[in-house]
Amino acid sequence: MRLLLLVILAGSFSLFSCKKEKKSEPENVTAVVTLTNPHEGDTIHGNFTINGTIAGTANLHGYQVTITNTSNDSIIYQNEVHDHLADFTVNQTVNHGFSSYTPLKLDLVVALDHDGNTVSKTVQFTVH
Repeated sequence: MRLLLLVILAGSFSLFSCKKEKKSEPENVTAVVTLTNPHEGDTIHGNFTINGTIAGTANLHGYQVTITNTSNDSIIYQNEVHDHLADFTVNQTVNHGFSSYTPLKLDLVVALDHDGNTVSKTVQFTVH
């Protein structure tokens, strides 16, 4: 009987003495998006590279780069990176076949979480 009481008492201590806290994602995650290439209003001859950084206050959930031909709203380039990091380096080369001056818009959209919250940066430039 004494052994049974001791086992029950020890089990009670282990059940109620230590509680794990549920880990949750930090609230109000933000990110700063910096595009170093191309710049707003640039005229680029030939193929080009998209360069920039994304700095988050906590783990982000990736980003998407979309380049649109603004004269006809066609997407000429799109790439998505889905990873769980606080900081990203953007370095993507875009090959195109434009021989005349063509206005483009670059949208870089960062997923702050899996709930659809985003932050973005847009740059308009011309290629030929």
